Amino acid sequence: MSRCRVRLTCLAFTLAVALAAARGAAPIKTIALSPTRLPDGLDNPEPVRDLFDSLLAGELAHAGVTVIPSTEAGAIWKRLADSVHGFYSAITGERVEAKYRAVMDGTRRELADRFHADAWLRPRIEVVPVDFQDGKARWDGASEGMGRGSSGTAPALSLVVSVSDMSGTEIYSGRGGIRVLSKGSKNISRDKFFEDSKRNLQALHLAIDSLAARLRVSP
Repeated sequence: MSRCRVRLTCLAFTLAVALAAARGAAPIKTIALSPTRLPDGLDNPEPVRDLFDSLLAGELAHAGVTVIPSTEAGAIWKRLADSVHGFYSAITGERVEAKYRAVMDGTRRELADRFHADAWLRPRIEVVPVDFQDGKARWDGASEGMGRGSSGTAPALSLVVSVSDMSGTEIYSGRGGIRVLSKGSKNISRDKFFEDSKRNLQALHLAIDSLAARLRVSP
């Protein structure tokens, strides 16, 4: 790990601990994991979702907390979303905030009541625009070569996590870059987006290392 990465991780951890202390936050002993939300257009999304769900669950368990599997939160979410017939307007295509909030709140309550969750982690993989120069793209803690001397903007993937307590207050967020999706006129094939296990793991650690460190020192 580079010295810069170590300093950034330590800073993020220090800020997280200070924030928790300022709020008088209760320690997190049980955390619910949602299925990883994926970008549109993947030919075979389930293995990708399973991969990142498994990586996240493993890292959280290693930090010493009880992990409620993503299948549980996913099933609750689907049932509640179906009960309100979805939360997107059939006319405008826009999200109906009242319905969305009802599903969010209902899922959170059920995770707390049935599984005694202290927190809820919702991961997603986003496509983000990345500026690069001098042949190097840098974003969300990651970097990747783009071709000697090249500059411009390219799409890339990042893992994004958000953790809320059971009142709905966000208590942690993190991001980790995965990979660039195109280099010049060459696009990466969609079935190869997540084939680099080293980059997948790096993104995971960038996104949740300071959270995991905080969980390990919880009383």
